[in-house]
Amino acid sequence: MYFPLALVLFLAPGLLAQPSAGSITTHGLPFSASSTFIDAAGNVYATGSSNGNGVTPGAAQTQPGGGTCLRSLGMGPEVPVPCPDAYIAKADANGNLVFGTLLGGDTSDAGTALAVDAAGEVFVAGNTGGPFPTTANAAISTSTTSTTFAAKLSADGSRFIYVTYLPSTAQTALSIAVDSQGNAYVAGQTQTGHAYITKLNPAGSAFLYSVTLAGSQSEMAIAARPDAAGNLLVAGWTRSPDFPVSSGVVQPYLAGAPNIFVTKLSPIGRILFSTYLGGSGLDIPSAIQTDSAGNIYVAGITTSLDFPTTSGVFQMAPIVPLWNTGSPGGFIASLAPDASAIRFASYVMSVDNPNYGSPLGATSLAVTAAGEAYVAGTTGAGFPVTQSAPQICFHGPLDAFVAHLDAQGALVEATYAGGGDQEAPQALAVESGGSILLQASSFASVADTVAQIQFGGSGFAAPACLSPSPTHAATMFSDGSLAPGEFLSLTGFGIGPETGVAYTPAGAQWQAPLQLAGVVVLFDGQAAPLLYVQSRQVNVLAPFELSGKASTTIQVQYNGSLVGSMTVPVNGAAPGIFRSQEGVSSQAAAANQDGTVNSPSNPAAPGSYVSVWGTGFGSIDPPCATGGLNPFAAVSLNSNVTISAYGALIGETVSAEYAGSAPGMACGVEQINFQVPSSAHGSTYLYPLVTFGSELSGYSSFPGATIAVQ
Repeated sequence: MYFPLALVLFLAPGLLAQPSAGSITTHGLPFSASSTFIDAAGNVYATGSSNGNGVTPGAAQTQPGGGTCLRSLGMGPEVPVPCPDAYIAKADANGNLVFGTLLGGDTSDAGTALAVDAAGEVFVAGNTGGPFPTTANAAISTSTTSTTFAAKLSADGSRFIYVTYLPSTAQTALSIAVDSQGNAYVAGQTQTGHAYITKLNPAGSAFLYSVTLAGSQSEMAIAARPDAAGNLLVAGWTRSPDFPVSSGVVQPYLAGAPNIFVTKLSPIGRILFSTYLGGSGLDIPSAIQTDSAGNIYVAGITTSLDFPTTSGVFQMAPIVPLWNTGSPGGFIASLAPDASAIRFASYVMSVDNPNYGSPLGATSLAVTAAGEAYVAGTTGAGFPVTQSAPQICFHGPLDAFVAHLDAQGALVEATYAGGGDQEAPQALAVESGGSILLQASSFASVADTVAQIQFGGSGFAAPACLSPSPTHAATMFSDGSLAPGEFLSLTGFGIGPETGVAYTPAGAQWQAPLQLAGVVVLFDGQAAPLLYVQSRQVNVLAPFELSGKASTTIQVQYNGSLVGSMTVPVNGAAPGIFRSQEGVSSQAAAANQDGTVNSPSNPAAPGSYVSVWGTGFGSIDPPCATGGLNPFAAVSLNSNVTISAYGALIGETVSAEYAGSAPGMACGVEQINFQVPSSAHGSTYLYPLVTFGSELSGYSSFPGATIAVQ
């Protein structure tokens, strides 16, 4: 039985005999921030919050503002702790702290948005909980109702040029931008749930305009970009069908809830044009940029399977990765300068679920004067990296990526940029020599990193490598471990033939081969059954004989040579549910009680029984043979299986009525029968949990899969 789980790239061979190799040089940063900026020299600027750590001598504010705040530490009750202040810092290209300063009073304060002008002066916006140390020239020096602020810090970090409250109508400050004249633009959401933009003069002493973009529903401004003429481009999201759009724009109607909006304001705040952008799902921008011709570039997250993509781009069709919960993840789009047309639009395969702890979709964007776009985000196994990549192998569980697109939106080159620590890009810049600067936070670390990335020269092909993290065949997600009897997908480069080869079983005595097209996979020296082999992916069954071991060493050989090896922990189980249409939806491989295929057009009735198929649930008793078939009769697992079902109205856990072998299918494929909760309705997400004996906790995997319920 073959599960087609590979994304295959066919790439032209190199032309140069000795092309320059790609490289990634990474430095740790002395801070972790909520908003960052990289300048042309590779300096990294950051803002967030701090309790006094990271402050340098001579900084604008070296002492905490004081005050006591209540915080919940872990799962316990709230306890009194020192209130945090906003924090602003600069590190050089090698990760050394240049300066760090506090900004705050005796309540909780935090910087949430940051920009830097050509002189290196730092503009910050953020939230404040009360009295705030404004400057004498502030546009609003005192307020009992304002909850946001804006500030300008000198290039050496030694003094605040201005600090002011923002109008009390502002609830959040999500973006700040600065034009060539020194005017600052702050964007976010009002107290009443609408998008706003406030323009502040260079001295911080007066607001030049405050504009609210509002329809009958809610909206939020997320990113802003001024042009040389003093106009401002703003991107955000709206749920309003009557949002103020203009005539002649590319999308004058709301297609989903929410859709993106792109609005251009004049120097006095008048709307020059405004358009929707998106499909029938959820579309939210994260960044907006322009090129020298005035073309507009927007990147972000989309769940729309009908986002208005164009032909000839990086990813025209939506792909729902197995490691996503049900959507393509990200997008990048370029509009004409007057928003009258889409120049190009493409999906970008990236994460779509906040449970991963990473920002969603395409998070960072940089555009050259000539219109070449660089986009970054967090992704999983199977991202279409190119042979020029300095990191062609996936490290897992999720990696940062950088993709370089030409002026028409076609892929030029792409690379992973992760170290096995689930990186989340926050800022991106392109140096004049072509190197890419990527600043990222880490899910597992308290400090951020900055990386200088150089793709290989013309003709460079990355050397063969094996990704150091096996992925679950049903989810393509990896936590760095495996279970006996779990079907795995090993990823890499040069680990098999360029053209994929699948084993096709013949007859009732099916036995998967231990060698296929020159590929052999060993687990502690034991050759394992192979289902599919290709240069970038090998599907293999982890032997049941690993049961009881704490770890195993996996070796991949191709044409007699060792490509790579890894040692990973062995768990009792790693349950995952197969999907019926890989890359299309999160629909599970499932059957209704009457034996028909479960689907949105053929949903199950609440209270009826549904069967799903998966792998990694453990062994059956008596066991089947590694590489052989399950018995042609039902045989139960050694483990206990429950299914958590989540929908719009429910969150229930049900015990499996049957959990065991899938009769006649490959050993390692399990069937789970359970009763659909009576409260279930519509698309219902399933997460399996496996326990053994009297265990209080067990083994589960993420993501799950959906079934359709009436």
